[in-house]
Amino acid sequence: MKTTLAALVVTLAMFGSAFAQENLTSAQAEKLVTGKKGTLVLNQLKSLSPEVAAVLARYDGELSLDGLETLSPEAAAALARHKASARFGVADISLDGLTQIAPETAAALATHQGAIALKSLRTLDSLPLAQTLARQWGELQLNGLTTLTPEIAAVLATNEGVLVDRTRPGVEQRRADHAASVLRFDNLTTLAPATAAALAKQKGVLVLNGLTALAPDTAAALVKHEGTIVLNGLTTLPADTAKALAPCPSALVLKGLISLSAESRAALRGHPDIRLPEAFQK
Repeated sequence: MKTTLAALVVTLAMFGSAFAQENLTSAQAEKLVTGKKGTLVLNQLKSLSPEVAAVLARYDGELSLDGLETLSPEAAAALARHKASARFGVADISLDGLTQIAPETAAALATHQGAIALKSLRTLDSLPLAQTLARQWGELQLNGLTTLTPEIAAVLATNEGVLVDRTRPGVEQRRADHAASVLRFDNLTTLAPATAAALAKQKGVLVLNGLTALAPDTAAALVKHEGTIVLNGLTTLPADTAKALAPCPSALVLKGLISLSAESRAALRGHPDIRLPEAFQK
């Protein structure tokens, strides 16, 4: 029998008092996971014991745990045993409320064989976890990151998450632009040239909307990227940066510009696929 969203909502309502207390017992978790499918939304939970995590890991569907503020290594290890989802681009385990995790928790999550969503994570310094994120399918959004090292960037750049849609046999490419990967960083406000050079090895769409300024040497490293570069956080573009970006071989998206000098506009004029605000397209 197919489980409907309404059925899930009714099931969750049965345990309203438990969620109001921001916790869940193993017995309640057992009732939630038994005979159900679809996405189980438990975003009210603020913490998760290893015992409850072990029960939830048996759930035959995606787990949304976006309310968690902390996650112990033991609970992470239990969650990591959750079965990977067969749906394209869907996170098996969504942990979008976590802003920081201990190294031991990162190591435990890295053993998961499916996709994990960590969109609010501010720091990623675990190579094993970066490798797990890089190999998952779908768009890879790390919009909480405020810093990124060249070593971690180099791992993330290997992502080919949108290259093949494994839910449709015979379909090798689902995107019209034939991008192999979509990497998104909306809160990364600074980018060192070495990190830019590492990200430039990614094949696909690189979204860096958190950048509000871009130094010429960083721009020169980025333009070696073979795919679309999105820099919609830039509101102005100095001439030396514009000249550094001009050799970019693929699409360059600068939709956030509110001012553009004549010198900068001249530097970009010969670019084959530059996307500017309408005011600068004349």
